[in-house]
Amino acid sequence: MAGIACALGLLTLAWPLPAPPPDAPQTLRITDRQGVPLRTLYPNGRHRPVSLADVDTVAVQALLATEDQRFYTHVGIDVLSVLGSAWANLRAGRVVRGASTITMQVAKAMRGQPERSWWNKIAEAHLALRLELRWSKDRILQTWLNRVSFGNRAHGIEAAARLYFGTSARDLTPHQSTYLVGLPQRPSSYNPYRFPERAKQRQQHVLGALVDQGAITAADSAEWAQVPLQVRQPSQTHRAPHFTTMLLQETEQADRSAREWRTTLDAALQARIEARVRTRLHQLRDQHVTNAAVLVLDNEHGAIRAYVGSRNFWNEVIAGQNDGVRMLRQPGSTLKPFLYGHTLDRGTYTPASILPDIPLHVPSAGGAFTPSNYDDRFHGPVPLREALAASYNVPAVRVAREIGPPALLATLRQAGFDTLTRTGAHYGVGLALGNGEVRLLDLAEAYAGLARGGTRPTAHARTWTRTATGDTLHHAPPDPSPLGLASATTTQLTDVLSDAEARVPGFGAETPLELPFPVAVKTGTSKDYRDNWTVGYTPRHTVAVWVGNFDGSPMQNVSGVSGAGPLFHDVMRMLGPGGAFAGHPELVEAPICPASGSTPGAYCPITRTEYFQPGTAPRDTCEVHQRVRIDRRTDTRASSLTPAQYIEERRYTVHPPQYHDWMREQGMSLPPPVREGVSVPDTARPEITYPTPGTRFIIDPVLRAAHQRVHLRGHTPAGWTDPVWTVNGERVDGAWTLSPGRHTVVLSARTAHGTRRQSAPVSVTVYKGGSNDTIGP
Repeated sequence: MAGIACALGLLTLAWPLPAPPPDAPQTLRITDRQGVPLRTLYPNGRHRPVSLADVDTVAVQALLATEDQRFYTHVGIDVLSVLGSAWANLRAGRVVRGASTITMQVAKAMRGQPERSWWNKIAEAHLALRLELRWSKDRILQTWLNRVSFGNRAHGIEAAARLYFGTSARDLTPHQSTYLVGLPQRPSSYNPYRFPERAKQRQQHVLGALVDQGAITAADSAEWAQVPLQVRQPSQTHRAPHFTTMLLQETEQADRSAREWRTTLDAALQARIEARVRTRLHQLRDQHVTNAAVLVLDNEHGAIRAYVGSRNFWNEVIAGQNDGVRMLRQPGSTLKPFLYGHTLDRGTYTPASILPDIPLHVPSAGGAFTPSNYDDRFHGPVPLREALAASYNVPAVRVAREIGPPALLATLRQAGFDTLTRTGAHYGVGLALGNGEVRLLDLAEAYAGLARGGTRPTAHARTWTRTATGDTLHHAPPDPSPLGLASATTTQLTDVLSDAEARVPGFGAETPLELPFPVAVKTGTSKDYRDNWTVGYTPRHTVAVWVGNFDGSPMQNVSGVSGAGPLFHDVMRMLGPGGAFAGHPELVEAPICPASGSTPGAYCPITRTEYFQPGTAPRDTCEVHQRVRIDRRTDTRASSLTPAQYIEERRYTVHPPQYHDWMREQGMSLPPPVREGVSVPDTARPEITYPTPGTRFIIDPVLRAAHQRVHLRGHTPAGWTDPVWTVNGERVDGAWTLSPGRHTVVLSARTAHGTRRQSAPVSVTVYKGGSNDTIGP
């Protein structure tokens, strides 16, 4: 029976060998719009066949010394090695040494690298014996050099040499050869990109084996070990990595069998922007800014021309493989154009409408919300044009309260911001200041919709695909979708966002937002400087920029103008002029007084032309600028009894009563009352108008103290002087910094007789807590 079993076993060695995989691997080339290579994928791994004669001699010697010293004397299984490994493993109580020969490793590669098990080891040994019967030793050695994995999907020493060193197996230097030969033992553990120290240590083992075999001297080993290895980084063979990664993630697996994807990307523009990102972030390094993202769209069809997801895709310290184009972050004030677009679209307001930028108290279930502007000032009555261009927060919150968060949320979702998945009640009026989370991609598409006059393009990345059979499939751009705003409204918004003069009150005269050609632009900063943005467009291109830190840590006083703004400026200069913005046939030009938004009156010192949708141009005449007859003897209003020689006409700017406190703070004179000499009753006292008794405030744990101040407001009787605010008996200025606890606020002033009188005390409570609201232009 034993003889029969032995005969049957020998007969099995006659089984045919498995068919080797094809030498030409499938490849997929991703190219830019001009055919410049961006990335080459190998679905089945990189593989370049090479003959044994074309492999560096040292590599062959190192392979034999390290993996199979008796390769030319055994029959595929090294019995001595098996016994030695069994004894070493038995003594150690675990597997510390293997016994696979080069032939067995070739057998494993031919079987498709199955999982480790005793059955598979037996199958590998059986196939090794069959290989030794049919193939020469040199063919087996050559197959090893062509088939085993060197990590990172590189199969064979030729593919590995080109991947890691950019050279051929024939031209490898001795230190490169000994480095590569060490990798196949554990390709993942010795990955040169992730564990370069381990790979270098493995090379030391290979050099030691060569010395032990007498192939080289100890001096040779020491010399080769000291030669610096210049391993090529993946970035050298992989352009626009975030862009190509996005493409692969969003493309069906079946489509990866193609030969080429021709994309919309401009590789030259991409490289220039990547370099500029690094330069600008280097300039901001002392302000704790580590990352940025940039997206450039062609407005005609939404083609992606540049896509920078981070400062450095390969830098793990800054989480560089995160994609800033598609991540969710708070957008700050970049949503304001759609807030104001909602009101313009419905005729509620016009660009000339006057909005109050004065202290505002917004009651909420959790406590009082008091919005403030980026410059921590109030600007009184401001035209909608200036409120949007200069990015004032207080008017935006007032408008959001008027239209209601649900209506604003519906407008934003119509504009493509689908990531705003909560309810309007959840976001509240803070939605106007960007307390929801959106993507840079969404902002770019929505602003491109403004540039296109109300139709939002879908960003797309491919123009055609070359199939495996050689056919070319062209990809038509996706159809645009309605932005939800009329074309006349988007024209008005574009006119405001491109108005450099209207930005001056908020940002100053010289900023990175100014360019030598027409550009509509908006900035945004989320609370505590965690994110800042600049998004804008010409008629031809839309550019969206984010600057911040992927870990969410705050930057140091970096706003949309100082952080993202300079990078936006650089990219727009690279793109160049996109032409002039077109007008709209439905818009009507009409003169206005900027102070009132009305038709200019006889005393208006400044007028300008504004664009109105049909039926919204002002019909009333400005009453803000007035001439008042004054009795110069008493500086009171002249009456019918005042002699003509004592009457003097003076020009006053008289805004509605709600602005009078602001006017007094600005030192603006109001005309005297019609009657004079009315005495102040003895019961008169100062009055606090804000905060009101019982108001609750909540301290945001994220915002800095400078952004958690309450602007105290009140009135004193006419003629009283030296108003003084106190909180808990301690004097404060008009902006009180919140601190936890119960507090008593008092306003006092000096009467015309010199005595000081106090207001009724107002008690408020301040809690520790959190808020969803964001600040910043």
